[in-house]
Amino acid sequence: MKAFQIIVTLALLLGACAPTGPGEGPDRRRGSHPLYAPAAVASADVEEHLGARLDGSLSFKDTEGREVRLGEVFDGDRPVILVLAYYHCPLLCGLVLRGAERGLSELGWTPGREYRVLTVSFDPRDTSEAGREKRQSTLAGFGRPLASPGDWPFLTGDEASIRALADTLGFRFAYDARVDAYAHPAAIFALTPDGRVSRYLYGVEFSARDLRLALTEAGEGKTGSFVDRVLLTCYRFDPASRRFGPYITGFMRVGGAFILITVGGLLGALSLAERRRRARERRREVTP
Repeated sequence: MKAFQIIVTLALLLGACAPTGPGEGPDRRRGSHPLYAPAAVASADVEEHLGARLDGSLSFKDTEGREVRLGEVFDGDRPVILVLAYYHCPLLCGLVLRGAERGLSELGWTPGREYRVLTVSFDPRDTSEAGREKRQSTLAGFGRPLASPGDWPFLTGDEASIRALADTLGFRFAYDARVDAYAHPAAIFALTPDGRVSRYLYGVEFSARDLRLALTEAGEGKTGSFVDRVLLTCYRFDPASRRFGPYITGFMRVGGAFILITVGGLLGALSLAERRRRARERRREVTP
């Protein structure tokens, strides 16, 4: 997980170096250097909990201040892409959110039709108004219509609900008061239609192919075309690269099946042609 810590460190360093007004920024009285990497970075990590089910009773608020139970997002039919991002993050959350937005826009699917998207702030200080502003700017960049307005909610919550959600996901983050920022990993989550963790996607760029395969996998056959499901047999998630990559055995299986179908079809055609030829010969023999 060293890559996470490098990214988080850079984000916090840039936050620390940002211009500050009177009374803002790191506490110089304690001798802290503006380029000091806080201990919080060491705790920013992801511990994968594949198969873990989110607690649907957790309570959050939407952009209008209405209470939303987490279980309301999952309808049992469509998988969900979840992005954890606090709305005044100086760098990393914005990169993750924009990366997800770009990848999903290139996917060609419509949120609310084939899948849903959910963004939750992990800063309990964030307000519904902040969520509304972040949602508006994100959807403006997304450039695709939603099936309905509620198919990409931006939620806020109290510390208890946020911690419970993050703990289930294995998403570890920590607040550093010296730079007024959170150290956190860069990752998004693919969830099944009933709210179980299906796949972790890491980084700040998410390809349409990886998102398509992750959603098809999470959808358990309900999402994606026949071609997508065939592709999923040829690609597997590689823990080393943290990307979907060619799965040689899968290609061999699909290739073998294609050969069998082709050979079977050819043999069937030849057999049919032979039967027709014999039938013609028998008709000629009985014709006076």
